[in-house]
Amino acid sequence: MISEFMGWEKVSSCLNKYVKSPIKMKRNFSLNDGQRASLKSIAERIPNNGVVIADEVGMGKTCIAVELTRSVVESGGRVAILVPPGLGYQWHDELRMGEVYAPLLLRSLSQYLSAWGSDRVEKQQPWFMKRVVVISHAFTNWRLSANADPWRWSLFPEFYARWRKRTTGRLPKGYNNCNTLYDNRVINAAKSICDAISNDELNQLSSELNQLSEQSGNTLWTKAKEAGQYGRNEKLRPWLERSVGLGLGIFDLVIIDEAHKSRGQDTGLSHLLSKVVLPSANVRHLAMTATPVEIDVIQWRQTLSRIGVTNLEKINQAIEDYAIAIKQIRQTPNIKETRDSYKRTSAAFQKEMSPYLLRRDKREEPAVQKFKEYSGLQIYEYRCERDILIETASLETVWKQAVCAAEALSVVTSLSENSIAKRLRLTLGNGHGISALIDQCKRSEMDRHQEEFDQLSDISTVVPEKLSKREERAQWWLNVIKSPYPLINGDDVLFDHPAIKAAIQAIEAETEQGRKVLVFGRFTKPMRALVDILNAREMLRCLQSNRLWPQSKVHGDSKGDRESSEWPAIEAAYRQLQCSIHLEKIDSLLNEQYNNLEKLRTGLRRRLLDKLDEGFQKNKSDDRLQNLYIAFKESIESTTKVDNNISPLTLVCNALYELLGAQAEDTIEPTQLTDAFIQLLNALSDRSEGDQDGDGNLDREEAADLWPVLLERLNEEYNRPQGGFARLMYGGTKQESRRMIQLAFNRSNSFPKVLVAQSMVGKEGLNLHKACRIVVLLHPEWNPGVTEQQIGRIDRVGSEWEMQLDKAIKDGWAADRLPRIEIRPVIFKGTYDEYNWSVLRERWDDLRAQLHGVVIPSRLTNSNDESLRLLIEEISRSAPNFSPANKW
Repeated sequence: MISEFMGWEKVSSCLNKYVKSPIKMKRNFSLNDGQRASLKSIAERIPNNGVVIADEVGMGKTCIAVELTRSVVESGGRVAILVPPGLGYQWHDELRMGEVYAPLLLRSLSQYLSAWGSDRVEKQQPWFMKRVVVISHAFTNWRLSANADPWRWSLFPEFYARWRKRTTGRLPKGYNNCNTLYDNRVINAAKSICDAISNDELNQLSSELNQLSEQSGNTLWTKAKEAGQYGRNEKLRPWLERSVGLGLGIFDLVIIDEAHKSRGQDTGLSHLLSKVVLPSANVRHLAMTATPVEIDVIQWRQTLSRIGVTNLEKINQAIEDYAIAIKQIRQTPNIKETRDSYKRTSAAFQKEMSPYLLRRDKREEPAVQKFKEYSGLQIYEYRCERDILIETASLETVWKQAVCAAEALSVVTSLSENSIAKRLRLTLGNGHGISALIDQCKRSEMDRHQEEFDQLSDISTVVPEKLSKREERAQWWLNVIKSPYPLINGDDVLFDHPAIKAAIQAIEAETEQGRKVLVFGRFTKPMRALVDILNAREMLRCLQSNRLWPQSKVHGDSKGDRESSEWPAIEAAYRQLQCSIHLEKIDSLLNEQYNNLEKLRTGLRRRLLDKLDEGFQKNKSDDRLQNLYIAFKESIESTTKVDNNISPLTLVCNALYELLGAQAEDTIEPTQLTDAFIQLLNALSDRSEGDQDGDGNLDREEAADLWPVLLERLNEEYNRPQGGFARLMYGGTKQESRRMIQLAFNRSNSFPKVLVAQSMVGKEGLNLHKACRIVVLLHPEWNPGVTEQQIGRIDRVGSEWEMQLDKAIKDGWAADRLPRIEIRPVIFKGTYDEYNWSVLRERWDDLRAQLHGVVIPSRLTNSNDESLRLLIEEISRSAPNFSPANKW
């Protein structure tokens, strides 16, 4: 294995060199002062121990990690970057801008083995020869049964055979007759790995393999050829993982993105860290997470253990003492002894954590400081919470009954025999109140992704015939909950769900003012119903006011199959809006205005290439984008068609027209059009995609091969039947579609105006802040860390809120009118929902006290009490602060 690492002092020197004179470094991006301060602090700490970067969401942790990666590579070391499956695209983009090359995100065993797909050694590309490897958290989620294909598990027996050959000169007895193991990739990989192992590594392996052989007697080779030996908890599973790890090589730095995820010992990420990613003798770990502690202070220990901290006794005591001190100071802030005790405890907590923890938060952001200065409010009050309250007393009778039944179910505790009730109890226990309980009765198979993400068990919905009295009572309440959902109406009743109607009212109040709204939910049927009814209502309003709606007809059957039809949502919207248009005239009106839209698009199509040619002449884009543009033009000349005989020119034109917000052709500047086209190309593919020879570039031939793939993705995204005012992003949404939706949502004039995202999909990795400052929580969470991540999609550096704040201050707006980041949970008043949100707030307060320096939130105090305000400011100044100091 390659090993040229010059040590952590050399890495520290490289970091300091960039901090002191960044202008001399040839970089594609520049770090701000806070990020440079972090690099300097890492340079001080990394020779001694690992580091947790706990910067608040949206402050550029990845850029810091890229610079550390570059410094390790420059020092001859190797880096493993462990990232959630959906973040490979963002990481590769950041690495590219930092001039660090890495192969595509490693997701599967098949992809892993493909590195040894050629029988010619010089054509093989072993992972252990790569300086930087980006690996999915889910890489080790191998489901290996007794019937698994041999290529999935045979790396260990092949490696074992090659080890025997290298150490004894002989292959295991019967190896040449073992046809079941034959796979060129596996054989090549095992030979390559074994040949690359150093003598020291070989001696260590030999000791362990000899011990394994002694434990197994003469049966090890026989057992190694059985697929059943590699199941999750089987004896040879760790050796398969170890063999894969040897193929990845030994790493000097391990970066763990979203390090708060999968904290349990038996999770995929924990397996990856402990079994597969093999550390060097002096390895360092860098953990990245905005929420290192979410629900309980014990999570500090789990986070610190991930960076290799083992001596935790003093740290544990400091953590526990600080948690107690927070509660005491909130109860009696006016008692001097309590304040003094808090200050001592806070100082001890900071002292113990500072060697390992760096955190910059929004207090350091110029925009947040500007908000405090102009508003006169506390610095964290640039965010505001405004509940979307549902008055239970005002509901129709059937919904009142469902809400009361859900409340009753929450006190029925013995539900082991009733599987539906058990799932609803799990829903309740994970912090989802009345709205979520009611929604669970319309659970969809598409929610499987969310449930797997939450590590909930897949519970059958079959109810046993014999029920106890308590279970019969639970079943009766369940039937009441389901009473608004008569089978004859299918899912149509969801359009009148109280939570959805309340969300619609709040969302449309914002979109009518030209604002975009981000919505988080959990269950796909309610989220889809929200998207459908929002689109239907906006379509009817467009028709009534003679505004363009990009749809030629209503899709689906109004009387037959309503599952995939738009008519149920349109009928519900028609009823809710008391629309004056006759239903039977909707198709003709849509067709008429769609023809007008086509005339506008035709004008753009005629001049599209001329304008793009002019724009590309002014735009100094890289060869990859230039070559893809050439491939696009060649596909037009060859009269290539996609589905429904749509030409590439028409498809690209429609996509650009939508991204530019349906402007008239003569108002679109060439540079504006080219910028949109480049953004579209970047969203359609990972920057490394299509690079067949692995040279880091996309030449003309590779671009020509890649273009049909991009065209198909474009067709799936922009040839959809719906208008797209609101869009749904859930667990089954493809990565390419997520990127294109993200691109469109970040452009203020384009659809979608409303993005409804499933919690597991949208809470991490997506930047949705460039045109939105409002988030609606359709199903509020129990975990404040999750909520913080959700809000972090729009609360980021360079956000729409920052731009609006600057404009408001420039225009002289009053302090009480300044724009804020708005958080809007949907809550059934007087029910478990309210309790859930109050508990979330308490946990959120604890998180802020641990990480944000907000010890006593303003909602717990009398804002008119000046003496109390001064005490709170004194206490806040004593809060722990892990921000790196500017020392250069």
